[in-house]
Amino acid sequence: MTTFFERDTRCALCGSVTRFSIIGSTNSFGSVDLDTRPPEMRRSTMNGWVQRCKACGYCASVISEAIKGADAVIKTAEYREQLCAAAYPTLANSFLCKGITDHAARDFASATWALVHAAWACDDAKLLESAAKCRKKAADMLLIAESHDQRVSGQDGGATALLVDLLRRSGQFVAARRAIVERPADVPAIITQVLTFQSKLIEKNDTAAYVISDALGGVKSSPVTPGPIQRPRTNPGDLPF
Repeated sequence: MTTFFERDTRCALCGSVTRFSIIGSTNSFGSVDLDTRPPEMRRSTMNGWVQRCKACGYCASVISEAIKGADAVIKTAEYREQLCAAAYPTLANSFLCKGITDHAARDFASATWALVHAAWACDDAKLLESAAKCRKKAADMLLIAESHDQRVSGQDGGATALLVDLLRRSGQFVAARRAIVERPADVPAIITQVLTFQSKLIEKNDTAAYVISDALGGVKSSPVTPGPIQRPRTNPGDLPF
């Protein structure tokens, strides 16, 4: 069961107050997607993972906290155009704007996840081309994060597994195959199993979504026990093995 409660939040940038539905508790049962998107019911709580100030358009996990340099970033043409971009649903635009701000603050790992979440919002809206664009941006940002020693996953091999899925889902099959070949030699066996499954999908030019249990031959993930959420869980990052 997922519960919400209402909270008035003051924007750290402009001082305006916006009322948001805050996630009180949720749970998930089943296998996560290969890009770590959780199953229901947590899957449908993304509206609670990002906030947008109704006055100035500042987008963040919590708008009462100012990301470094955000006051200047939200005034840029790139940000203002993205905020209302017609090619993306409102939720995706909020995540994309958060990604712009995170990138400017050089928090490349958080920017990566903002872009991944934008792709998920596009998936739900059945906007496949827009979702692919978000995944291409997320893959590029992930590589930037890794080059700056910012981990997008706390699990060994998790970043490679995510990168391969982002590349495959966005139709970048050559790059996805290369990422598999160039993976670290010491990735856990379970990650190797996932990447072997990805290789088969790449051979078929398959861009569809799959879950971890598909890669593991039907083995289901353990259910997640319901519990309170103090802050939106915006950086899943780890596969539930």
